[in-house]
Amino acid sequence: MITRLVVLGLGIGLAAAGAARAEELVLADGGKSAFRIVVAPEASPSTQHAAKELQAFLEQMTGAVLPVATDKEPAGPHEIILGQSARLAKLGLKIDLKSLGSEGYVIRTAGPHLVIAGGALRGNLYGVYGLLEDHLGCRWFAPGVSRIPKTGRLAIGPIDDRQVPVLEYREPFTFDCFDGDWCARNRVNSNSGRLGPEHGGKVRFASGFFVHTFDRLVPPHQYFEKHPEYFSLVKGKRLKQHSQLCCTNEDVIRICTEGIRKAMAAQPDATVFSVSQNDWHNYCECEKCQALAKAEESQIAPVLALVNRVAQAAEKEFPDKAIETLAYQWTRKPPKTLRPQPNVIIRLCSIECCFSHPLATCDSKANQDFRRDAEGWSKVSDRLWVWDYVTDFSHYFLPFPNQRVRNDNIKFFVKNHVTGIFEQDTYNTPHSELAALGGYLTAKFLWNPDYDENRAIDEFLEGYYGKAAGPIRQYIDLIHDRAEREKIHVNIWVPPGHPHLTDELLVQADRLWEQAEQLAAGDAETLGRVKLSRMSVDYAIVERARAAAGKGPAAKSPLLPVAARRFKPFTETLASSGVTRLSEGQALDLPAYRKGLEAALGLAGGFSRQREPVEPRITRIARIGVCRPRSSLSSVSVTSV
Repeated sequence: MITRLVVLGLGIGLAAAGAARAEELVLADGGKSAFRIVVAPEASPSTQHAAKELQAFLEQMTGAVLPVATDKEPAGPHEIILGQSARLAKLGLKIDLKSLGSEGYVIRTAGPHLVIAGGALRGNLYGVYGLLEDHLGCRWFAPGVSRIPKTGRLAIGPIDDRQVPVLEYREPFTFDCFDGDWCARNRVNSNSGRLGPEHGGKVRFASGFFVHTFDRLVPPHQYFEKHPEYFSLVKGKRLKQHSQLCCTNEDVIRICTEGIRKAMAAQPDATVFSVSQNDWHNYCECEKCQALAKAEESQIAPVLALVNRVAQAAEKEFPDKAIETLAYQWTRKPPKTLRPQPNVIIRLCSIECCFSHPLATCDSKANQDFRRDAEGWSKVSDRLWVWDYVTDFSHYFLPFPNQRVRNDNIKFFVKNHVTGIFEQDTYNTPHSELAALGGYLTAKFLWNPDYDENRAIDEFLEGYYGKAAGPIRQYIDLIHDRAEREKIHVNIWVPPGHPHLTDELLVQADRLWEQAEQLAAGDAETLGRVKLSRMSVDYAIVERARAAAGKGPAAKSPLLPVAARRFKPFTETLASSGVTRLSEGQALDLPAYRKGLEAALGLAGGFSRQREPVEPRITRIARIGVCRPRSSLSSVSVTSV
């Protein structure tokens, strides 16, 4: 890929300026433009939308409105030719559109014209966003927060830029990142994103067939009484509750096949259908299932044998559909000789791992075991996807030193031939620990795993927090440096008392966030974002202070006075934030949570008395597993700019 950055009317040497200006295309100058945007009248909805987006953002940048024309009109002297059209054909450029697939694109200057050409589904749209971001400096940090540079003169030098995403499926599963425009502009095709035809759609899992589908395919309430043999035999007993399927049973295979084929016919727009284990253990111990598992040296064998049979039965009638199954917990180890069918996706899950160090180099046993399995699957699966985890599901607001390993882990996956990644973050409440930053970083690295980590972090902090970016970057480095330096492993269920945090570190973190608030004080919107993000450190402070207070007067923590000072602003921000839960497993009862904190910290009735700690209702956590999206996602509403 060759990328040459634009000249935004910046001062350069006279000789260089002369050479540069001889080759440049002036897209706009003084609020006017000699260019127009040309699309075929039969262009796809996303290509038509791409023309409108390009027109709108160029106007925001320069004040010039470039007209949109069709290729049926006579050619003009200066055109931005968007997508496949008669005009593109006349230029005679050698662009292999087929090799770009549905999402790849080429941006190329061609004499007095600029060409953006790619796949009709999303490639042309992504090409427009690629021009705006990679060449013109635009950024879309979060829904409603962007950076669109303003310039009186907008000129580009020679460009020859070809991009094809290495990942076919890219999903930051983050509440703050479901907005369709944000997804498209950051070139992610999330199943959970609100992506419509104008965005080129998305990688769509069938409704009801996203994950953990055994019970849906063969419901125990419907079949168990007459056919207990359909369900897993565990310790000599067929289970109705918390069961799996007997995957070698021919009737089970038939019922699953019929169910999937029926779903495929009913949902023609969906492309992925999951046939996957329920979210617990209890695999079938019958003689036939275990003979296969023993021969293949993995409990995935009976499951994969079932999945392969379903896939074989569906592929002729539905050649554009894929069957997905999990390599998760007891099915994670790859089989010895059994191989997935070409239309089968294996989704490898990293749930047991440490997420404070790169998967490729972490010395924890969990990560070593995962590396072994990932490398094994890379040798046997043609379509290997990953379900990865990037938050603390027991404490959504707890500082989680994972931002600096995201690109390392995505690079590790890509190196091992992974072609799709689902990054499960905080998906069922807004404003969790640095959620907007995490979503932005994830999107950047999913499109381009080689995108510079520090550049991504810094440009987000500057765009999202403005003048407060400096101390917030210091805070991010503070929590990450400790986990890296002290080799502290952090999984996705750690409590506030975990050693990756200390009282002294949180006192320092509190000072940094105080500086951030002071620096943002002149901008109400930015200050509001800083306060929302500060809740993470506040939460860690009050929860660790609660634990210290519960140990009695002898437990003198430097966090107790900090917690007393931060209690009111923390709970007030929490009340106005729209946050609905502090953990994955239970909704937040804010009055009860506040009352419990007041009592534990001795703040009730005048901020003076110490009392016995009262456990907040939010601390009862459901077991975390691979989690299906909740119905509440459809009600998310975010304004995008």
